[in-house]
Amino acid sequence: MKRSEGPRLLTVAMVLGFCHAAASLYWALGGSLLLGTVGEFAVRMHRDGDAGFRWMLGLVGVGKAAAALIPWADHLRPPPHRWIRAVSWVGAIALIGWGALGAVGGWIGIATGSSASNRPAQWGHAILWDPVFLLWGLALAGALWLTRRSGMGPTP
Repeated sequence: MKRSEGPRLLTVAMVLGFCHAAASLYWALGGSLLLGTVGEFAVRMHRDGDAGFRWMLGLVGVGKAAAALIPWADHLRPPPHRWIRAVSWVGAIALIGWGALGAVGGWIGIATGSSASNRPAQWGHAILWDPVFLLWGLALAGALWLTRRSGMGPTP
């Protein structure tokens, strides 16, 4: 992959992060679509009207949106801040690890038939939520790698 692909990967990472953030914010505002793919605990807390749960989801959604936007926005105004790049590397590694472990765990649960009562959550983590975390992390890591040591401003 060429160095000029870095800004595109930053945009891909931002979009994937915004998708994750949008789901959290949707649930925080009272939506329930796909909530069962997170886990039965989430469905139960939503059904019980747990205000703390909704606030937590809102904060998580805002945090995800910030984590998606900040590396991209920092790249637009060269030179990029070293501390933002360092934190972004930590975030990328965490996203890759969390996404890979969650997806593999979901697939193992599906393959072994463990916890059949939580089947929607296993599928959700195997094919949706954790793979998106993984892809977000891979896109961010790739972008950070490709834009290293260049002071990379926007590439035409």
